[in-house]
Amino acid sequence: MGDTALHEKCFYFLFICRKMDGPRTPRDERRRAQHNEVERRRRDKINNWIVTLSKMIPDCTMDSTKTGASKGGILSKACDYIRDLRQSNQRLQENLKEVERIQVDNELCRQQIEELKNENALLRAQLQQHGIEMVGETPPQ
Repeated sequence: MGDTALHEKCFYFLFICRKMDGPRTPRDERRRAQHNEVERRRRDKINNWIVTLSKMIPDCTMDSTKTGASKGGILSKACDYIRDLRQSNQRLQENLKEVERIQVDNELCRQQIEELKNENALLRAQLQQHGIEMVGETPPQ
């Protein structure tokens, strides 16, 4: 049972007990008024956060009139949006890992190319030392 439901049941129980005990005292009236004020502020705070949330969620607006989205609709869209953001974030993390892997592979290939160029230059030098000319030789890059 949620806090609100429990709170309402307790308040209802106290209300029934007071009815059986007789008329309310000024102290009871003050306590009831204080409770109502605290409850009103709590509801206002929740409603303000829901309005703020509706402004942050794409395609989700809450007008001050009854034509706006319902509170439940706003919370539902917020959950959908958060789920979408999490999935998008997951895909981006996977893409980033793939890009990093490819960058490592590219660096290894660059190193291999440099090593092969150096080895090729040494072999050419050895051929030249032995007086062997290469036919159709392309100049080293």
